[in-house]
Amino acid sequence: MGWVRNNALLMLFMLSVSFATVIEVGESVAESGDAGARFVNVTAEDMCNGQNVQAVYKCLGNIVRVVSSVPGEGSTFYKPEGKVVYCPVVEPTDMGAECLQMMTPNYCPIEAECGASPAPEVFPGQNDTPEQTGDIDYYIIEGEAASDTLADEPEVPEPEPYIPRKRDVTNVSNEMDIPANTAASSVDGMFGYLFYVVLLLGLGAIGLLFLLFKNTLAEEEF
Repeated sequence: MGWVRNNALLMLFMLSVSFATVIEVGESVAESGDAGARFVNVTAEDMCNGQNVQAVYKCLGNIVRVVSSVPGEGSTFYKPEGKVVYCPVVEPTDMGAECLQMMTPNYCPIEAECGASPAPEVFPGQNDTPEQTGDIDYYIIEGEAASDTLADEPEVPEPEPYIPRKRDVTNVSNEMDIPANTAASSVDGMFGYLFYVVLLLGLGAIGLLFLLFKNTLAEEEF
């Protein structure tokens, strides 16, 4: 009769969890609406771009499930109302009713939004489940983690150190310096100009004296 009692208690527990799941899903759908749809889309996209992410699922009630690629960390569930539920890979007695509820098969779709992780095939409280056998690597598939597909950030080359260019002083003329040959040629030109002026004045004076002397001779003859 003991096995009948154990099976009855297990069935009663499963029914209670299923009933709670239906109630929570109904409340989530009623409360979320378009805001819940936006939440699940944005959250799933953000989590797919995160680190140490094995897979991301959009579950019932606009809940996002993120499977960690770190052994033993299990899954994290993000609810539209802002609640976050951590469900590590532990025995069902240490997991809690809320994690048991969300780890049930068909609570999340088999196909992930990104990455890949084995979906639970049986209720976590039954035998041969990862939580019962202690297989902390069950939800991890090597080489198929969502974080493995992230594009590597482009390497930004370091800027070259600034080296000021030396000024070529050989090509720079000093405007204040006057070459000696230029000054000498200027003086020579000035004296040459004065020489011609004095010569012309002298010739003019001789011509004027010649005219005056000529007129004086002509008056004495008369």
